[in-house]
Amino acid sequence: MGLITLFTHYQPMKNLCLLSLVLITGSLQAGTDAPKAIAPSTPPLTVAPNDDVWSFRASPYAWVTAIEGDTGLGGLTAPVDISMGDTLDNLDFAYMGIFEASRGPWALGLDVVYGQTSNDFEAGGRLVDSFSFEQNQWLLTPFVAYRAVQTERYHMDVFAGARISVLQADLTAHLSAGGSVSTGADTDWVDPIIGIRGQGELSENLFFRYNTDIGGFGASSDLVWQAFAGLGYCLHSNFSLVAGYRGMGVDYDNGRFMLDTVTHGPVIGLDVRF
Repeated sequence: MGLITLFTHYQPMKNLCLLSLVLITGSLQAGTDAPKAIAPSTPPLTVAPNDDVWSFRASPYAWVTAIEGDTGLGGLTAPVDISMGDTLDNLDFAYMGIFEASRGPWALGLDVVYGQTSNDFEAGGRLVDSFSFEQNQWLLTPFVAYRAVQTERYHMDVFAGARISVLQADLTAHLSAGGSVSTGADTDWVDPIIGIRGQGELSENLFFRYNTDIGGFGASSDLVWQAFAGLGYCLHSNFSLVAGYRGMGVDYDNGRFMLDTVTHGPVIGLDVRF
């Protein structure tokens, strides 16, 4: 149920805004004495890689999702149908961010998602009246990227890495005749991934960005995938705002724990470069 029920209820949204303000202030102060090589009107990432200089990127972001599919713990299997409103109502805690270092055509990065959530939903069956689900989850995606295409207004990277899932979950079935049955799992797994990402300038300050990958290949999951597409606006040589839509799917089954869900929803983030 929520490979990433990871999203911004009210307190996480406040934390994200505060973090964004700190990063923006620090970037502006750091750039007052020595302006960056990128012009203020140029979206970050469109310039050619520099073989002699390391560059870094930090991108806190928020993701509000809907989730559809099935989850199973022990002998219990429950359908999942969570709207974006349900996500906001039931998310207890979430943090998300991308951290990246690059030099020349190469880049090393890590996408981090942590979420703590709970949800109740109807079963509508003769034996089970409803389910309660609680989870704590880390989703870590380390990757290595290589700049395969570079033009004046567009670039594309190819990348490979892993999607690491660490999940603690509890599922309770509330029986129609009364009483309940509960089971839990504390599990983790790793899936290899490959993908492409790119960015192109649409105007002086506006750019289009995409990122997609696929993996699993039976190593742990039968299939994992994600796709993102969005627009960004360059506010300064140091930072940009990016908003778009992200989808992520997983089909995993280790015999005791099963997760077959698609998670999707709008994303908004702040790119800070230094």
